[in-house]
Amino acid sequence: MLAPTHSAFGIFLTLVILAFFGVQWGLHWTIILVSIIGSIIPDIDHPRSIIGKLFYPVSSFLEDKFGHRTITHSFIGWAIATVIFAVLVLSGVGILSFILHFDFDIWNLVIRWIAAFSISYFSHLILDMFNRRGAQMFWPDPGRDVIPKDPKYRPPSGSKFEIVIFTVMVFLMFLAFPVSKYGVSSSVHYLIATPSSAIEEFKLMKTHAYIDFKGYFESTKQNVQGTAEILDTDHKKLVILFNGNVYTLNEESADVVASKVRIKKTNTPIKIEQREFADKTRDELLAQIPDKALISGTINLPEGIDVTVPKPTGTYKTIDQKGSSLILSYASKSEIEKVGLTEKYDIQMKKDTAELAGLRAKARTLNNQIAELQSNSDLTELGRKVLSDQDTAEKRGAKLEELHSQLAETNVKIEEANLKMKARTLNFSGNVFIRR
Repeated sequence: MLAPTHSAFGIFLTLVILAFFGVQWGLHWTIILVSIIGSIIPDIDHPRSIIGKLFYPVSSFLEDKFGHRTITHSFIGWAIATVIFAVLVLSGVGILSFILHFDFDIWNLVIRWIAAFSISYFSHLILDMFNRRGAQMFWPDPGRDVIPKDPKYRPPSGSKFEIVIFTVMVFLMFLAFPVSKYGVSSSVHYLIATPSSAIEEFKLMKTHAYIDFKGYFESTKQNVQGTAEILDTDHKKLVILFNGNVYTLNEESADVVASKVRIKKTNTPIKIEQREFADKTRDELLAQIPDKALISGTINLPEGIDVTVPKPTGTYKTIDQKGSSLILSYASKSEIEKVGLTEKYDIQMKKDTAELAGLRAKARTLNNQIAELQSNSDLTELGRKVLSDQDTAEKRGAKLEELHSQLAETNVKIEEANLKMKARTLNFSGNVFIRR
């Protein structure tokens, strides 16, 4: 095969294999360059090849000593060439790194260079086995390795059929670009385009992701399509934000039933902020939340308080009360604003207010009675003797003591009623996560 065909196949094989192992930077221009070099370097044993002309003394020596498609087209030659390339690159980059002090991780790129060279070098050997002469893969064994066995199906180098092969290789090379960019698994998931594949893809991501989907609402059977942001996964369903509402999506048994979805990645990282708070009013809590943020976590309510929560648009509950806890799951600021108190709460507060008013009225009456009895204590001893005898004075003292006891007991009940009403005030405590 000629150099262009080898280069196209070398780039294709390198990008696909690197992508298969999850290697990033597969499309870096240096990776492409190294792949081209690796794919044509085996022909350094042929003086009339492109690489042979550049290194004529070496190519002439190799051809005279070993012949074409022998040592450089074997497993031994592949291993030797990879080691030599690795040594040259590592030593060269090491010296330059010491002198220039690179401000990026050059070594990760160096490892990819070595891998790209080795893969593309081996791609040359594979392709040459499809030629008439084949390749001497197990040199120094003189046997030639060919695919297929019948020589009439193996085109000679530079033939018209190689043009067809070159065209196919170029097509595969360009096909490998998106595979290299997104990875093999992502590319497969994109082609499958199912909710299940989108779930598996989303689990590997740490950035905002969206899906293009087309389906229908399970409850109304109304057709729907558009772009939605993926928030989470719920068992085998996607949790999505669509038109400001949270839904579940799957191929069946979900708010949105869709058989075809395509995931769209972004480079925008998901920002999560943790907020802890205690005894905050709803307004104080909402003041800490950005308008477009989504809130998850647990808010502790005062004991015995039931609240009304906004009805979800689908089956996914963004706000749910469990006992004295308010469970938030991607709730919006507007939804939290709609959290209200039940009629039961209003009735209880009216009862508490009436009870407190009654206790305060009783305390005022007791104070007045005490004041009336104590007013006689300001008289002179002669006046008290004139107004009352000894028996009446004892009764008055006993009555005052009883009234003071009742007043003290009433004041305690007033404090208890105040504390009970304060405990029922809708203040929030808890720990939430704000997603932006």
